Amino acid sequence: DGGLYLQYQPILDLRTNRVCGFEALARLKSEKLGAVPPLEFIPIAEKTKLIIPLGWKITRQSQCFLSKLKSLGYEEIYVSINASVIQLLKNDFVDNLLEMIREMQINPKSICIEITESVFAAGYDDINIIMNRLRKYGISIAIDDFGTGYSSLSRARDLSIDCLKIDKSFIDKLTNVCPDCAITGEIVSIAHKLGYYTVAEGVEYEEQKQVLLEYGCDKIQGYLVAKPLDEEAAIRLLETK
Repeated sequence: DGGLYLQYQPILDLRTNRVCGFEALARLKSEKLGAVPPLEFIPIAEKTKLIIPLGWKITRQSQCFLSKLKSLGYEEIYVSINASVIQLLKNDFVDNLLEMIREMQINPKSICIEITESVFAAGYDDINIIMNRLRKYGISIAIDDFGTGYSSLSRARDLSIDCLKIDKSFIDKLTNVCPDCAITGEIVSIAHKLGYYTVAEGVEYEEQKQVLLEYGCDKIQGYLVAKPLDEEAAIRLLETK
């Protein structure tokens, strides 16, 4: 994993129109293969259980970035870290994460753990216990790419989470069909009724942003805000926004 590095994609709060957080995205550069897309190396890492050491490396790098943001006075900015269900189900996951947070002197409220919909295929009672523990310490939990795979809003209701990230496939439709026909507004509305906030992924056009504003969506990320950025560029963005 010598070629592992992170980029940070900004998340925009639609109410303030300001960057409120970043999603940490793992990248891999290999001498032989060049840049290896996450869709290729993450499934292999999960299959071989390498996702566990890889996940901790990503978490530590993300917390180093948070520490730097804190030192620059950006204490309100949060970072979303993707975690595999395999990682979450390790007995020592919560204790190790809390120890790292204490060691790095990070505010737990500035961390969001993103899990994929594969949680719905797993026995999610055990995962719920873990997520409850994390939330007790102020860490928030998001379901990533909501609506693409196993999940439904009725099942989401049973999970101890804070946020639904609406998959890009729903956002793409906002420019292709009449907005009234899009299911996205319903997802936002029901998510709010369940007490969750929403982040729309893959927003590329101003038109999509405006429709999401009308729907009451809370936050967006995508190329309209900015592409994933290296650490220095992410900090520069905060200085200009």
